[in-house]
Amino acid sequence: MPEFNLQEERRIYLDGIRLFNQGDFFEAHEAWEEVWKLAPDRRREQFYRAITQTAVTLELLRRGRAVGVRQVFVSSLKLFESLPTVFMGLDIGAFCEQVREAIRPALEDLQTRHVQIDPSKLFRIELAYDPFIESRAAEGVEIGPG
Repeated sequence: MPEFNLQEERRIYLDGIRLFNQGDFFEAHEAWEEVWKLAPDRRREQFYRAITQTAVTLELLRRGRAVGVRQVFVSSLKLFESLPTVFMGLDIGAFCEQVREAIRPALEDLQTRHVQIDPSKLFRIELAYDPFIESRAAEGVEIGPG
């Protein structure tokens, strides 16, 4: 395994976003899980765990598993709670609301055990800034331009 550094963390984080935006939620989860296990800071580890769980939430939705969707989503919200409003370039409130909208059928009918994914409810992650170039939430990851 190559030595982990900020450039590697940035590559994996952005690759996870690319995979997520392609609808490859399982693969995004795998990428972010890799970076969460290597994160040198508790807040970044917590962030990566939370975003990983949102990818799992959407993968469970794709598989129609309503109970798992609800459980993992609630778990991800708890992880996001103590983080700044915008962290690692992600507007956490807006992101959680987009996930909530995508999984709404599973949240509205707590008796249902099977749901179908509505592709029109899926969304792309758009970062407000690149935290590896410009830290705005004290992420502690700046590596400078390039």
